[in-house]
Amino acid sequence: MTALLIFLGLVLQNHANLEIRFSVLINWLSSVDYAITKLDSNTEILICIFALYIAKCQLPIPMSFLMMISGVVFPMTQAIVINIVFTSFFFTVKYFEGSFIGGGWTGMILGIKKLKFLKEWIEFKGTGNPYVLFVSRLVPSIPPGMVSKYYGSMKYDFIYYICLSILGFSPRIYMYTTIGNAIFNPFSARFITMLIIVVAFTGISVFAFNIFFGIKSKQMNQTLLIYSEKEKYRIVL
Repeated sequence: MTALLIFLGLVLQNHANLEIRFSVLINWLSSVDYAITKLDSNTEILICIFALYIAKCQLPIPMSFLMMISGVVFPMTQAIVINIVFTSFFFTVKYFEGSFIGGGWTGMILGIKKLKFLKEWIEFKGTGNPYVLFVSRLVPSIPPGMVSKYYGSMKYDFIYYICLSILGFSPRIYMYTTIGNAIFNPFSARFITMLIIVVAFTGISVFAFNIFFGIKSKQMNQTLLIYSEKEKYRIVL
């Protein structure tokens, strides 16, 4: 992450020279952008994007890719609204999928004995932890579909679920939509700045999550060790 941020910082510092050097590529991308804005079939494009979100419900298509497509085709404000609506649709489908067939892989993973503390923390006495839901939407390394299915299996309140999910996912919606909107000039200060923010946001959030998980796992292991020692002496006595 540090190496990539340094590289992007150097690119940002020299973006004006890079724009001149790659002017042919930028002019070609600008012509593509102009051609897209002149399309009269926005409805068909919208249907195609929606079809990709439907496919995302069962296929491992990156959410970032889908959100960037909207930013490429539509103006910034419209693209954000489209991504919010279609992302809400995806969260809704996975929620009800979990409510009918269970938590899936998430339930199996959290069933591991060493992750018992994490399961109890997420379930929050069986009602679902709203803070975990919000944070899980912020951390890019946590699959949104798995979280959605697990909260659906717990019958978590649907309105709170959608509101917290969109609220936690909104920084990523904005960042990826902006990248898609600025992709026709990959050497512009706006595009490079958004890449720096995405890399830093991803790296820091994953790093913080790993630290938290490591601390909780260590605490749980110590608790299990103390408990096992007490049981051993109880059997001897």
